[in-house]
Amino acid sequence: FMCDPALAKKQASRFFEAKRKNWRFTSCPESAWMELLPKVWTPRALTLIDIGCNKGYTSAHFFSTFASSLGMNVKTVHDAVKASLAQVAGGRFTGGACGVCGDCNDKIPPPTPAGWPAPEVHCVEPSPSTYKMLLQTRAAHVSRPGGGEVGDRWHIHNLGMAEAERQLFFEGAGNEKDACQNAGQETCGMVEKPSPGAKTVYVNGSSVEAFLKNNAIQAVDVLKIDAEGHDPLVLEGAYSVLASGKVKVLLFEYHGLALWKSEASLEAVVEKVDAYGFDCYLDGSPELTRLTRCWVPELEFRWWSNVVCFKRDDSGLADAVLNKHAPFLWQ
Repeated sequence: FMCDPALAKKQASRFFEAKRKNWRFTSCPESAWMELLPKVWTPRALTLIDIGCNKGYTSAHFFSTFASSLGMNVKTVHDAVKASLAQVAGGRFTGGACGVCGDCNDKIPPPTPAGWPAPEVHCVEPSPSTYKMLLQTRAAHVSRPGGGEVGDRWHIHNLGMAEAERQLFFEGAGNEKDACQNAGQETCGMVEKPSPGAKTVYVNGSSVEAFLKNNAIQAVDVLKIDAEGHDPLVLEGAYSVLASGKVKVLLFEYHGLALWKSEASLEAVVEKVDAYGFDCYLDGSPELTRLTRCWVPELEFRWWSNVVCFKRDDSGLADAVLNKHAPFLWQ
């Protein structure tokens, strides 16, 4: 699919009008497209890599979509996070347990259709305090009736992600100097080198390519990246995997922070993954705004947003998304 210039311009105007009315339009999207996955894909044990796992809400949504019988969802994670924050961080985290976008209030998906085995979910989190909280969240679910399989399927890694395997440095942004010490804080981000007087956290780093090799992962159905403005760096370490056809759905954050501030370009990323066979959209609530072959310069707006890209393959997912979640383009 390709927009003509007039249609691309109209779509962009429609997006900015929706964003003007609701700042959360693409900052905190509904990701309604996920409901298509069990309808379009053939039942199999899926794999999700959740980079920037934080409190675990994306992992929970994936489990509740594809393994609802395990009893893990955003509500149960919220309960566990509330308990963990008091125990691990002494109640110091002031941002609340629900997440900046109110993730704990997300709609719980309908029961998983018959025939779907439980997925493998790799939760990658650089902050040691948040990692410890995630371990407690997993333990809380394992102790619930029927939740034992969560312990086998939810793999939690205390690891940073970049373009290669190397040591990484994380610090709190702005005045939030303790962000990397407080469990669940979402403003703990990567820095190029330690800052004088900062409470720097030193973390082992990997690339997506190395992570797959080290964990014997053959294919990734959903690759989610949330790196607080360093998503372009993580993508650099993922392009070889994307080019190989091993990934079906890619999610990442676009921002005005860190590398997105001036060095990286959303247009360049979209063009690169298009060459690897992906259609990209700004995720919305619930409508998607197509970026691939519908680009206009105004879409390089450098503000907190979420991008989702679908592999063009025989499953028909990319076509199903276009038909259901971007109707403006073809109606």
